[in-house]
Amino acid sequence: MRASSREDTSATILDAAYRCLAREGYAAVSMRQIAREAGVALSQLHYYFQSKERLFIEVMRRTTEQHLQEVVSWLGQLSADQRLNGLVRMVRAKLREDPGWFRLLFDFSSLAFHDAEVRRQLRRLFEEVADEAASRFAGLWQAPSAGTLRSRLAGLSPQTLGRIFVATLYGLALQVLMETDETGKTEQPVWFEELLVAVGTS
Repeated sequence: MRASSREDTSATILDAAYRCLAREGYAAVSMRQIAREAGVALSQLHYYFQSKERLFIEVMRRTTEQHLQEVVSWLGQLSADQRLNGLVRMVRAKLREDPGWFRLLFDFSSLAFHDAEVRRQLRRLFEEVADEAASRFAGLWQAPSAGTLRSRLAGLSPQTLGRIFVATLYGLALQVLMETDETGKTEQPVWFEELLVAVGTS
């Protein structure tokens, strides 16, 4: 099999696995379901990824890399004084357009307590997103609103701000996801929209 053909088949399987895992959750999905979603034989799935655990890790690696690229691209388009609410807008857009990503993220979080490789990948995601945010926050002190922001945050370092802000956003996303999944509604809760207005993102 040519290298390009192998890569295409692998990408097709990873795309299908992502859809299944985001939709159903790790515990509920079987390799047979993923093979059917991908339109490949079950034997091909095992040939490329050997086990469900290995496939899950590869989905996580790929998803992590894509999300990091999204964060860099999103923040790179914004001026210094737009970057804080820019991160909030990014999470809101992700919740609207691809809520399955967050379901997968929280599946990762659960498995991370029992699997060292999942834990490494999840740490990488959180650390690199926080570091990217921190590098962008460093310019906030020169922004027009820096004085007010700095007094409110009591001089916290950009690195600390990055970790606090990312942890807060992903925690809020979990709450939004729980509420929208339970009610079956697609719109985000009123309290979340109020928060968006308060930080100037609407």
